[in-house]
Amino acid sequence: MGLKDLIKKWRKYSELSNLGIIVRRKFFNNCFDGALTCAGIISGSFIIFLSSPAQFLSSTIIIITGFSTALAIGISGLWGAFLSEEAERKKK
Repeated sequence: MGLKDLIKKWRKYSELSNLGIIVRRKFFNNCFDGALTCAGIISGSFIIFLSSPAQFLSSTIIIITGFSTALAIGISGLWGAFLSEEAERKKK
């Protein structure tokens, strides 16, 4: 089975299962999750740096960065799901 046949087969499966909508939603949700996770890590590190620049490399950086990242992922999950569902509804 060649590459063309494999692509044709997957395209057929995609059309039968309406995969395009699902892939589009998941792709943008995960991109949004990654962006806000990075923002959470950076903001957590920045908060630690502002509170005590002399002790920047301590165990509190791990804890506060972890909490800020968890908060960012939570916001991202809710907001990303809302935005992708809204966009899909507008498209229909």
